[in-house]
Amino acid sequence: MKKKKPEKVWGFTVASFFALLAVYALKYVLDFLILPKLFPQFYPYSWGALIAWLLSTIIVTVAAMLWISRFGWFYPIANLVYVVLALIWPLGLYGMGDFWHPLVAVIVGGVAMDIIQQIILWIFIFIGFARM
Repeated sequence: MKKKKPEKVWGFTVASFFALLAVYALKYVLDFLILPKLFPQFYPYSWGALIAWLLSTIIVTVAAMLWISRFGWFYPIANLVYVVLALIWPLGLYGMGDFWHPLVAVIVGGVAMDIIQQIILWIFIFIGFARM
């Protein structure tokens, strides 16, 4: 029997999609529940909180692309899950609502996450071409 790539197996694709959604739900827990408790001096808003969010986005995205899926069309849906969770709670987005409406803040965050994910995906594509 010819061995198929995991991405070509239907069940694996569905499992990786739901795993990616779970990872971004866990990223939400990390960003809004764990990090504010670990670093209360950075929250409600500071450059430290922004850097922590940026680092968590990069680390989670790289880990997801390495071990879950590199299907680019899964990530906007995972971002949508993250944005909806951020809209539901906390409603002030830890002070971001003082500057912008929370809806605008999460849309900006979702777009920024998408841009970061696309950059990382293209880096992985470039590395794949370089190794060929």
